[in-house]
Amino acid sequence: MAGMFKFELISPEEKLISEDVTMVTIPGAEGEFGVLEGHSPLLSAVKAGIVRVHKNAMNDNPRRIFVAGGFADVTADRCVLLAEEAHDLSLVDVTALDAEISKMHAAFAAQEDAFEKVKLQNRLDVLTAKRAAI
Repeated sequence: MAGMFKFELISPEEKLISEDVTMVTIPGAEGEFGVLEGHSPLLSAVKAGIVRVHKNAMNDNPRRIFVAGGFADVTADRCVLLAEEAHDLSLVDVTALDAEISKMHAAFAAQEDAFEKVKLQNRLDVLTAKRAAI
């Protein structure tokens, strides 16, 4: 039977998860990686993508959380993911997300300042990655 370890997912707004789990899959900057109890120590940058949280060994339907990037700190008995932004995909309003993406496209097209365009493009990239994750 798979062992349990503590997983914490923290965004600037809130601590989304703090519970014992059997496995977590994280979109690392160098590629997706899985964490199980007893994992070797690891510090990794996290790219935008889906974190899958398995609460037990038989969990064929893991909780899916979209993260916009961040850092993961893994030890043998704990994994802490500090996310720039995190959203439980089961709670995302797709209609509102599509409207926000359209609004960002319009704002980007209308913007003339290069610095502001970069900020808008970065936000648009996160939103479209989130939409693709759904």
